[in-house]
Amino acid sequence: MKPNPGRLLIALMLAAALAGCQSPTRRTIAATGPSMVGLSSPREVDPVEAICTPPLGWKPEPLKHSGRHDHQVWLSPSGHTAYGVIHFSLPLPVNADFVLPFFLREMKKSEGEAILLSKEADAALPGVRFVAEGGLYKMRSNLIVRGWQGWAIYAGTLRKEAINPSELELAERARDNTRIGTAQETSGVE
Repeated sequence: MKPNPGRLLIALMLAAALAGCQSPTRRTIAATGPSMVGLSSPREVDPVEAICTPPLGWKPEPLKHSGRHDHQVWLSPSGHTAYGVIHFSLPLPVNADFVLPFFLREMKKSEGEAILLSKEADAALPGVRFVAEGGLYKMRSNLIVRGWQGWAIYAGTLRKEAINPSELELAERARDNTRIGTAQETSGVE
C-alpha cells in the first residue's frame, strides 16, 4: 500500500501541535480609536498566543484544547454569534493557502461539513480571508501563518438563526483587531 502524502502531512501537523494549559488572560495592552468602540481592551490570551479584543459583554467559553490546537471562543449575549481564535502548530513553515484545505478537512471532521464559500489572499494579514459553512456555523475567518504556527481568527454565526447585524459587526471588528503573538513580540520589546 502506497503512503498518502496528504494523510502524512495531516499526521505530522497533528503530532507537532503544541500543548499547554495556561490561564487564558495574562495582561491588558492599551489601545483606543474608532475600531475599538464596543470592544474590550486588547489582552494577551496565552493559550492561543494572540492579543484579543473580545466585544464588551460577550462571555468566554471554556478553552478548547487538544494535542492539535487551542481554541478560545467568546459568545454574544444572544448566543447566536461568536468571536474566536484557534491556534495550531505546523510541521513545516508553509503559507496559508497551503494550510486552508487541511483546516477545512479538520472543520469537516468536527462539524460534519465544511463548504468553502469564498477565499481571498490578503498580504496585510499576511494570509487568507475565507468564508466557510460547517454543520452548525458560518465562519468569516482570517487564516494567518507565521513560521511554524497558524491562527484562524473568526466571526461566526449559527446557520439556522437569523443574523444579528450589530453582533456580527462587533465580532468582525474583534477579529480584525486581533494580533497574533505576544505583546512583547508585537511591540518588539524584549
